[in-house]
Amino acid sequence: MTERVWALLLVGAAVAVTPDSCAAGVYRWVDPRGTVIYADRPPQPHEVATPVPAPEREIAAIAPQAGPARTGPATIDELLELSGVKAQLPGMTSRIAGEFRPRRGQMSPKDQAAIDRIVGQILRHETIYALVRDEVRRRLDRAKLEATVAWLRSPVGRKITALEIAASETGAEQKVGAYAASLRTNPPLGRRLELVQRLEWVSGSTDVSLDILAAITRSTAKATSAVSPPDRRLRPGQIERQVEEVKARASDAIAREGLVTMLFTYRSLEDEEIEQYVRFEASDAGRWYNAAMRKAVAAAIGRVVERMTLELVRAVPPSRWARAALPAPAMAQ
Repeated sequence: MTERVWALLLVGAAVAVTPDSCAAGVYRWVDPRGTVIYADRPPQPHEVATPVPAPEREIAAIAPQAGPARTGPATIDELLELSGVKAQLPGMTSRIAGEFRPRRGQMSPKDQAAIDRIVGQILRHETIYALVRDEVRRRLDRAKLEATVAWLRSPVGRKITALEIAASETGAEQKVGAYAASLRTNPPLGRRLELVQRLEWVSGSTDVSLDILAAITRSTAKATSAVSPPDRRLRPGQIERQVEEVKARASDAIAREGLVTMLFTYRSLEDEEIEQYVRFEASDAGRWYNAAMRKAVAAAIGRVVERMTLELVRAVPPSRWARAALPAPAMAQ
């Protein structure tokens, strides 16, 4: 249920710290060394990692084995566990951290050590989890929580969560890239494409990713502006205009990648199982869950990123980031 958010978050994080990278025509791929590349041109064949797509049985091997379905009153912690949020937070946090850490050799050893220390201390998945849990509690609707957890406890709900967790594991980006390349010669059937498009629409996954992108962009801009000279600080309206511009540039790219990721993730499901998923997402409980999680994740990430960025630019002035050609903390310049 949450894989769509986490899988797209790396795109959002990269866009937020490098706004120009989401201009029209941006391309993204993974090279043979596993490095994510952004460019304004399509990749050449020798630049792209093309591992053999995993056989369907591999999903069962790498997905966590579901135990017996639980019974009893639902809790927020159970919601976050059964939905896959808790399992995916470490990987998501690591991807965000990678966007803020410079490559080795671009900064002085002293600055590099300071950056690693700050990122490691502040950008912690445990911190984000606690904030998400608190935000969901603030928006709690007991009846809708019970209905959502009942779906997540069901065989289809647990199967879908296992697929989403498996698709968020290390190395999944290369598999998604290989799958995307295969779609050029083996496009999905019209029925499957329609179902996944309906799922994307009813769940609002692109909007969720754009909310996360906005939170990272806003938090980074606010933090860097706060330590800039008075004549170069951004007013709230300027920050919001910057946020809207970045979202507008990123929207199409995030939607395209989201659709491919969903097709990849749910490729082993039967159409009827996807239809059940769509019906849940369109229900009152599904809408409550999506709205609550959308706001909770964006708020939690925004708070942590703002604090982290503020500490980063205090420890390493933006001028030194700029000299290293790293745009992340230089956004407010």
